[in-house]
Amino acid sequence: MRPGKVYLVGAGPGDIGLATLKAVHCLQIADVIVYDQLANPELLSFASKGAELVFAGKYASNHVLFQDEINRLILQRARQGKIVVRLKGGDPLLFGRGAEEALVLAKAKVAFEVVPGVSSAYSVPAYAGIPVTYRNISSRLNIVTGHETPDKGKATIPWKKLLDKNATLVVLMGFGNLEKIVREVGISAEALATPVAVISNGTRFNQLVVTGKLSNIVSKVKASGMKPPAIIVIGQVVALRQKLDWFKPVLPLQGKNILVTRPEHQASALTELLERYGAHVEAVPLIRVVPSDDTTRIKAVLKGFSDYAWIIFTSANGVDIFLKMYRAGKYDKAELKRKKFAAIGQKTADQLEKNGLPVSLVPKDFVQEALADVIIKGVARKSSRILLVHAAGSRPVLEQRLKSSGIQLDTLDLYRAEPLTKNHDRVRELFAQGKVDAVMLTSSSCVDSFTSIFSKEKLKQLTKKTVVAAIGPISAASARKAGLDVTVESREYTIEGVTNALVEHYLGSQGEKA
Repeated sequence: MRPGKVYLVGAGPGDIGLATLKAVHCLQIADVIVYDQLANPELLSFASKGAELVFAGKYASNHVLFQDEINRLILQRARQGKIVVRLKGGDPLLFGRGAEEALVLAKAKVAFEVVPGVSSAYSVPAYAGIPVTYRNISSRLNIVTGHETPDKGKATIPWKKLLDKNATLVVLMGFGNLEKIVREVGISAEALATPVAVISNGTRFNQLVVTGKLSNIVSKVKASGMKPPAIIVIGQVVALRQKLDWFKPVLPLQGKNILVTRPEHQASALTELLERYGAHVEAVPLIRVVPSDDTTRIKAVLKGFSDYAWIIFTSANGVDIFLKMYRAGKYDKAELKRKKFAAIGQKTADQLEKNGLPVSLVPKDFVQEALADVIIKGVARKSSRILLVHAAGSRPVLEQRLKSSGIQLDTLDLYRAEPLTKNHDRVRELFAQGKVDAVMLTSSSCVDSFTSIFSKEKLKQLTKKTVVAAIGPISAASARKAGLDVTVESREYTIEGVTNALVEHYLGSQGEKA
């Protein structure tokens, strides 16, 4: 077996163009990529087709994987002889936990390499027109974290000593503590007059900059509605932004009316994503998720739950409904912990992780065929029983392939998607008013409900000037079968993936016009 190796790679501040050539090379040769929330997901397009992608989800106090789990994961994969890329936002050693991960690897005598990244500490201010140093204004740069680890016991940052007329103070991860930081630094009338900039989503198309003084920056940031991630820049150099503000991002979906057809409880996340890109969203749910009324079958499965070694979920909806029923039935909670879970799609895996259930397997391609392949290749023994939890009327591919391979498989039709015909009139109205530039179809059920609203001829006519965006190949295939011309098909089968694909489409269209 070849020796494994871990690359601790800095992804840069956000703009994909600021990733280094070595970072791209590492992504191309990786067998496994473990990536954080702050790493631009577009970088994953450099991954090889067979690479395993693991979302670590470290963001503020919200973790899909905790640090100990990440350490174990990269160590385990490297010991299996794999090339592992640990992809971290910015630079892996600057207020990240790259050094901690490196120490774990060093102790285990696993080969590793650090690939530095462009740090947000200076690149994000640069994109906001703020040089962190400038002759005669700032000859010193102080970079501190605004979120000290709680296990220190007490704060150790000497805030009162960090700011003077000749210094620039850059605070990373301090957005949630902005008010406290201002209070600590602004200890005098002179200090309260110091210019401040708070920059969110720096170097990206949706970069937002709020400037003011220490005396008023908190109220100005609150009024802006800004959300993290953001960095804070304090010092006289902030005033140079008035002359050096060069980065003028144009929101790619500005002025576009997007119809979102997802179920009501899932529409808000997609709506928020689209609005970040400047879109006006019409959320008109065309389906609803309804639990199965076959309670006898559900109770029988739950009663014999200990018989299953693996549980497979095909959607986050299935996870939510299953866990609700399991807890309502007061079944053994410890039994859940003993299972191995597989999930089709990162969102499904995330939902399991949020409920404290580690996911052993998420295929790179979020489709039934990909999951069937890896299970058949030995993830579960032929003697093990597997439970597949899905929606009634789901594609039978996974079920058929696993059973034909000799695996003992039981299925549980836990819920079904029903068309919301009461909302069909609203869709007709929006199209009649010419208010639909694009329609987002995020499942085959959404496709079925949408295409039932109009005749085939009318549908073809209406969608000639409408971008039809489908989430992954299954939804796209359903749309084409129904007679729709699919303009956008996401490579990544998530709402982030289909949003990015739609953005790329409009950016490409703008380029052609130019």
